[in-house]
Amino acid sequence: MGSFNRLLSAILLLHIGPLIAEPLRVGVSFAIPPYVIKHQGRGIELDLLTEAFAGSSDEIRFEYLPLERTFRMLESGKLDAIINVKPGMLNHAYLSQPVITFHNRIFTLDQTQIRSLADLKSLRVSAFQRARQILGEDFAGVVDQNPRYEEVARQEGQVQRLLLGRTDAVILEQRVFHYYLAQLSGSEPYSGRYNPNQVRQFELFAPTHYHFAFRQATQQQWFDRELTRMKKDGRYERIFAAYGTTSSTKNIKASP
Repeated sequence: MGSFNRLLSAILLLHIGPLIAEPLRVGVSFAIPPYVIKHQGRGIELDLLTEAFAGSSDEIRFEYLPLERTFRMLESGKLDAIINVKPGMLNHAYLSQPVITFHNRIFTLDQTQIRSLADLKSLRVSAFQRARQILGEDFAGVVDQNPRYEEVARQEGQVQRLLLGRTDAVILEQRVFHYYLAQLSGSEPYSGRYNPNQVRQFELFAPTHYHFAFRQATQQQWFDRELTRMKKDGRYERIFAAYGTTSSTKNIKASP
């Protein structure tokens, strides 16, 4: 009887095994709120992915990693998808339709004015990872001449350093900057010491339209189909509204 049970179990596993879905491993940056809020497991982009795959057999599993590492892991097969990709940044992946538009800006305090990219040559500049590739050849040519230029994975630290006067210019997506600014300007040690009205922003970069990248064409096609439906029925815009913003270029601030 024991042998029969083992045989029956083996047969059942052969039939049931293919029905057990593997998780869809999605690489996302540590924290780029309101797009990715790690400690809450949510954010505009995470919500868009979760909603799009809600009716599929794929179980989303977010893996929080430095941006550079997500690209390497997707190409090596250790991830199934990543967010925030431009055409030409990956060789072996299927890109979705444009998902979201980022508005990168240069932020300084009152005393530092930026009239052109050339002004960045002599300043302490802190940018997000892959800014050289994303912001264009002119930008890359300027910052390559600046030994005090850096690219960092954690954006909250960029805003903190600006508030403390430890960097002269921060290059960051506008919704992300204002999200952190709203948090930090009302908390210690910044409250009472810092006036957020001293922040200046400079619009020298064109909007960046981002896609999501998938290793499998079937998952990319599913996501595209569902994203189109979400835009038509209002779910897409409602996700933005939950974070105090809209997808429109007319409202590019956000709240915690």
